[in-house]
Amino acid sequence: MRRSIGYIAAVGMAVAGLNLAAAPSAFAGAYGCPGSQVGSYNLIGTNNEVWSTAYLYYSSANGGTNCAVLVAKKFAGTRHQMKVGIRLGDGARTEDDGNYTTYAGPVSKTSSNGRCVTLSLSETDPRNGNWAGRSVDDVACG
Repeated sequence: MRRSIGYIAAVGMAVAGLNLAAAPSAFAGAYGCPGSQVGSYNLIGTNNEVWSTAYLYYSSANGGTNCAVLVAKKFAGTRHQMKVGIRLGDGARTEDDGNYTTYAGPVSKTSSNGRCVTLSLSETDPRNGNWAGRSVDDVACG
């Protein structure tokens, strides 16, 4: 009986340890971005359809790091033009522009504590060349 209790306790501790190890960190980010998600912004194309969604992440590393990606929705899996850019205040924009099937980015800016970021998003319909774009101004100002 003692052996069974010890075995059950050991298995329970191992499972608990695996669950803790598998739990995502608050600073894990996604798509190559560090930190926690602080915003999401849809890019609307023709017929009011969501073509893609931009995700904005923040990490306190490097004086504050904001990072963005543009994730394909409507045309996911089909190679097409996508662009995501990020800019701090009135500074220079960092962008990723190319033909992707899943997402564009990540793009990031450091030393962003207490400063707003602006995102620029665009995507082209691979079937007919229609274009959709959006600017998301002065977000994540903390």
